[in-house]
Amino acid sequence: IMTVQEVPLQYINMVWPSVEGFIASAIPHSGGDIALDEVKSYCLNGVWKLVVAVDEANTVHGAATLHFFNRINHRVGFITTVGGKGILTPEVYSQFSDVLRSNGATCMEGSVRDSLMRLSARFGAIKKSNNIQLVI
Repeated sequence: IMTVQEVPLQYINMVWPSVEGFIASAIPHSGGDIALDEVKSYCLNGVWKLVVAVDEANTVHGAATLHFFNRINHRVGFITTVGGKGILTPEVYSQFSDVLRSNGATCMEGSVRDSLMRLSARFGAIKKSNNIQLVI
């Protein structure tokens, strides 16, 4: 059974070698317009939160990064990257939700691959929009 937990800021450098492959694999599915070193910098500076899924031996099997922001009616926990296994599954969904709530989130959004969108639908997630980007 996996345990999902937020990595405290002071331990991100220690944990990074265990998560960077998961994060790197997720970047193309979350817009692809950010580099791995930028993700690490956002986490190290507290702009994004790093969340991991670990087994009983404390081995990391998946990782996600989260950005929190406020809208009029919600504090959003936005999944900026998610990769690996066990990080957002039916078995640990409540743990992932607890991490979001502990940061004040009232809802979750994210840029995710199609397979995670289908899985998230089991929890009641809906496709919110089709985003575009136009460089001007």
